[in-house]
Amino acid sequence: MDHILELEDSFQGLDHVLAGQYRREVKAHYLKDLGPQCYAKYAKQPVKDKVVFLEKGGPRSAPNGYLSDVLKAQGKYRVVMIGAQLRKRSDIEAYENILNFYREAADAKAIFISSANEFLSQFDLRPETKLIQLWHGLGILKKVGYSTIENEQFGRTREEAEEYDAYRNYDFVTLPSMEQAWIFEESMHIPADSGKLLPIGVSRTDQFYNPDIIRKGYEDLHRKFPATAGKKIILYAPTYRGRLSNASAPSAMNYRAMAQALGDEYVLLIKQHGSVRNLPGYPEDLLNTFLFDMNRTPIVGAIERLLMIADICITDYSSIAFEYALLERPLLFFAYDLDEYYVDRGLYYKYDEITPGPICSTTEELIDCIQHIDRCFDKQKIIDFKNRFVGACDGHATERTIALIEQASESARP
Repeated sequence: MDHILELEDSFQGLDHVLAGQYRREVKAHYLKDLGPQCYAKYAKQPVKDKVVFLEKGGPRSAPNGYLSDVLKAQGKYRVVMIGAQLRKRSDIEAYENILNFYREAADAKAIFISSANEFLSQFDLRPETKLIQLWHGLGILKKVGYSTIENEQFGRTREEAEEYDAYRNYDFVTLPSMEQAWIFEESMHIPADSGKLLPIGVSRTDQFYNPDIIRKGYEDLHRKFPATAGKKIILYAPTYRGRLSNASAPSAMNYRAMAQALGDEYVLLIKQHGSVRNLPGYPEDLLNTFLFDMNRTPIVGAIERLLMIADICITDYSSIAFEYALLERPLLFFAYDLDEYYVDRGLYYKYDEITPGPICSTTEELIDCIQHIDRCFDKQKIIDFKNRFVGACDGHATERTIALIEQASESARP
């Protein structure tokens, strides 16, 4: 491996065209050559009572955290968690992590992933092992997968997507309801009648029905930030803007105006999308008094913990809206750039037809809605939205998901 790392170092000074060609060659070498060889070698071993979680970033994530904790507590399966560390490590280091994944996955009963990746695109899995997609967003509003082919925001051609078909080996995709099966069919090219798209709920949403987890979220927040005690909580959780490779945070909210109008009654927790590398700055005099940066100080864990303690959630085009709807609390949509977002990214639904709360384009509109929340909040709209889009998330999705592991074993082909 040392000579490969030396080779990688030699490419650091190349222009982006040659560097891109080098990265493509490294990717092909690992995924098309080394990967299949490694998997075939270790797949000669008998399948073990083992499950493997794979993430493109770190090994633990919001989508896999709750399920992996439950599996560890049950003790029936050995739980292996692997993070490729893409964009956090060099290409070579990330792909070496993937080789370790192939070794572990080769004799596992089940593999869980929560986002699309190309690591299993070049060979078939053994029939005793099933690949289960948990998906990282509870619902899908903005376009993903094959729906984004030829979109400049993603920079992928159809030929590239099909060469590394990220969805090739899926056995099951856990859905929050059957309402969105057509989206997964379009974005993953998995037929809705294939038996692979399962409306059994999404495991991590079981936390929303656990009062102990909710209580701990409040306790953690108040212990770290005493200024939040006795205040109502507004959570601002937007998605990113621009290309994923250079994701930026939205910057239209006037935090000082929010503090002046709402600071006596509320605090504002801000959680930017995890793909935003260069986090924005905030007014220093508002930090830890009215405004609290939950990216730099992740004191209550994953985004679900923040959602569970928020009295009001402000988002935009994020799947956060689907998760927060489970709580039947007020949702506001800060969509100041809606027309531009439609063109640049694309949405699966007409935004104003499905959003179960006010759509605001200015900070002043947000403030007015919050100050008159009883007038702006229609709880029945939230309930209808929840039943339509996340109706299978009833607090028992984890047990149904775990049952797929044995179903996978029992249905293995000879």
